[in-house]
Amino acid sequence: MERFKGFLAYIYCFIVILISIFIIVRTEFLSRYIIRELRDELLPVISMDKSEESDFLYELIPMLAIGNEEYSDEPDLSYDDFSEYDYSAISGQRTDEAVSTDNSENNNLDEEVISEEAVENDASKIEDSTSEEIITESVPGDEEDKTQDNMYVMASAGMNPGGIYYSMEQLNDYDFMLKNCYAVDNSTSVLPEEIDADTLLNMDMSIDLSQEGYKVLIYHTHGSEAFADSREGVTEDTVIGVGDELTRILEEQYGIKTYHDRNVYDMVDGVLDRSYAYTLSGAAVDRILAENPSIEVIIDLHRDGVREDLKLMRVIDGRPTAQIMFLNGVSRLNLNGDIDYLYNPHKVENLAFSLQMHLAGKAMYGDLLRRIYIRGYSFNLEKMPRASLVEVGAQTNTVEEAKNAMIPLAAILNSVLRKE
Repeated sequence: MERFKGFLAYIYCFIVILISIFIIVRTEFLSRYIIRELRDELLPVISMDKSEESDFLYELIPMLAIGNEEYSDEPDLSYDDFSEYDYSAISGQRTDEAVSTDNSENNNLDEEVISEEAVENDASKIEDSTSEEIITESVPGDEEDKTQDNMYVMASAGMNPGGIYYSMEQLNDYDFMLKNCYAVDNSTSVLPEEIDADTLLNMDMSIDLSQEGYKVLIYHTHGSEAFADSREGVTEDTVIGVGDELTRILEEQYGIKTYHDRNVYDMVDGVLDRSYAYTLSGAAVDRILAENPSIEVIIDLHRDGVREDLKLMRVIDGRPTAQIMFLNGVSRLNLNGDIDYLYNPHKVENLAFSLQMHLAGKAMYGDLLRRIYIRGYSFNLEKMPRASLVEVGAQTNTVEEAKNAMIPLAAILNSVLRKE
């Protein structure tokens, strides 16, 4: 009997060794399939739609994020920027002063967490806010004259009456920047020196557009993303079709030669799979840049994912237009600090590029621009200093609204690249 027990012990040890070897050799298989299946089976709440899930669970137990494409690969941008502004008059003595401050209701929001309750409370305001608002200071009995005076002063100063402007004093205030220009995901953080306005706005993001060759690369990590009225299987109705429109406008209207990569990186054998989308699109970007060294600007064009009752739309020049948002990855998580394997040598330049485009867009189109979203990963932005991930509308927008947004987006890009 003792000999038999000893034999069983040897067999048990041998099995444990085999399992250990299997785990070491097939770590990726284990992480992406076994853990994911166990997670979905034991903790089904984490497999809910991304608009309902919480990053807190992933921060608390990072292993749960393995294989979850919504968390590890897709920015969780299920919120709307409902910032309201108290417009002030602009006089000839203070044309450089800001004309926008947060509504007192929104000042109660946490700087880094956009709560679901706040979104629900503000959702009803979206229909009332358009980029065509006139900047005025209410004076009883003199509203019309004051409006005309302000518009005259702004026009003479080269300012857009429907624009939103900030002073350098405001932009150098870290808290003001967080409340007005940035929305920081609750899984990460942004440091004061990373969004220092003097540093970011003094960086020259312009390029020489007179030389031959492609200057801008547009691609789509999630090329299958579609819109509310997209026809199934029609590429023109996806973000790739939106990229076609941006490419056309940049080339025909602004003379900016643009390379548009229309490949899809989030479908594998006809099935949606975003587990490796950024890896695949990143490899494609490397190849395209190697073949076209004249490219100096990279745009990864997406559309956001929000609750079904949200509509990210403003009216620009009479056209229903999807709102635009720039995204930056800072390669940092609150739980573990800086992510060394996602080191981005161009992080500061990326932040400068997005902020300059954001402020240009605010001045030109008012609240068409949502706040810049800060996330913890890198999203292939390390490929180039002038690299940006751009979210155009969401799944609740129409194809027309998304394509209409390419008119202002192209104008914003042209303004920054030409330093106008």
